[in-house]
Amino acid sequence: MKNNSVTSKPRPMATSSFTPPLIGALIARHAEDAAFYWSQLDWTLRSSDVGFERLRHFNRLLDAHLDGLKVAGSTGWKSALAALERWQKPGEAFTCTTVALQCDDAGMLDDVLKLVSRHPDKLVRGAVSALAACHSEHFATIAQRWSICETTPAAQVIVLRAAALRENTAITPLDSSLPAYLKAQNSHIRAAACRACTVSAQPESLIPLLNEALSDADLQVCAEASIALGRLGNAERALPALLQSVLMQANLYSGATGAIRAQASRRLQRWVRELAWLTPIGAPEASDMLAQLPPRIALTFALWHGDLTHLPFVIDQLADEDVGRYAGWVWQTLTGIDLIANGLALPEPDPASLDPDQLITETRLDADSGHPQANQAAVRAATAASPHLASRGKRVLLGREMDAKTALDLLENAPQAIRAMAAQMLNHAQSTVRINVRASTTEQRIAMNTLHDMFTPRAAA
Repeated sequence: MKNNSVTSKPRPMATSSFTPPLIGALIARHAEDAAFYWSQLDWTLRSSDVGFERLRHFNRLLDAHLDGLKVAGSTGWKSALAALERWQKPGEAFTCTTVALQCDDAGMLDDVLKLVSRHPDKLVRGAVSALAACHSEHFATIAQRWSICETTPAAQVIVLRAAALRENTAITPLDSSLPAYLKAQNSHIRAAACRACTVSAQPESLIPLLNEALSDADLQVCAEASIALGRLGNAERALPALLQSVLMQANLYSGATGAIRAQASRRLQRWVRELAWLTPIGAPEASDMLAQLPPRIALTFALWHGDLTHLPFVIDQLADEDVGRYAGWVWQTLTGIDLIANGLALPEPDPASLDPDQLITETRLDADSGHPQANQAAVRAATAASPHLASRGKRVLLGREMDAKTALDLLENAPQAIRAMAAQMLNHAQSTVRINVRASTTEQRIAMNTLHDMFTPRAAA
């Protein structure tokens, strides 16, 4: 039978010019959540429970919200800018700067800079983080634009500090040479230039200027110059100046309140960590310094210094209500002995007995982080009964002397507070690959894989 049906070719689908509507509330949520997850990542340096996988989770969420702002175009930019204008926090500064960089819009970046320049003490950190993480081409462009002497001091500080985080490939785009910045009238620019000196292509040529900066009238410049000299191998010259800077900053910290105290704390914590690594194991001045520093800062020094000689000092702090839980965590981290697993912790109070209106203090945060209250007498007895806890004349972490393989294992599996110490050890042990535990987890994974290849013996073919 003949088929009389006509077979027709399929019609091409019509292209649609429909653009899905932008939902303002959703875009505003992207801006808020991007700032929130940046703040979470920024806080984790002190975390005793957030490890690399959790960091990756935060990073994915942060990237997702930044992508949402990017897709939203000008609406995303307006939401990010409105959040920065309203909240004036470093997380919002990071988000706003990142969106402007993604759009490659000089006008947007100028708008961000105006806002950041009004409150540099609070907002510079966020902008630095955005420039440190952006694409190299974007950084080169903004570095040329913001590093000229005619820009605001905040712009030059942001570029210099971001360049220091990006390592030596980021110095070349700067408009002026580092010597010019080291002699700038603004002390914040001089301090930021000291940071950048450590990643200069020829850092040795800057050592004379850094030595001069040790006598700078500004405390921050003096401290940053000493840290730079220490990283460049001049620890003997740097140590006295940094010690003096830390003690002076500790006095400022003790008398400060509010936002000024928070900034003083961040600065002091960073300087103390550097001082702990510059101070030789067994140095007699270390014990004197512990007695002069505020207890929490002194405990941080003892932890990063890694000298088991100072365990008695740590144990003495267990009875201090303000720092007792933190002291217990420091003891546990130095010795590798888990307080709860070994019956060295006191019973926790009934949650119903706690005051819900209690202020959120560092002591409260210690408890919220899961730090137990150690039994001082039991810890003292356990220390005396453990011969392996005697001083060894070497740095110790988790009861072990650190080598490259152990440090890499900690980078993979330990919480962020311990990862930071492992990274410090690796960065001091070699200069080929730098580990920055504040960097994106993608960058950290690349660096960690490279270090694995360096330090893991290959099987014979």
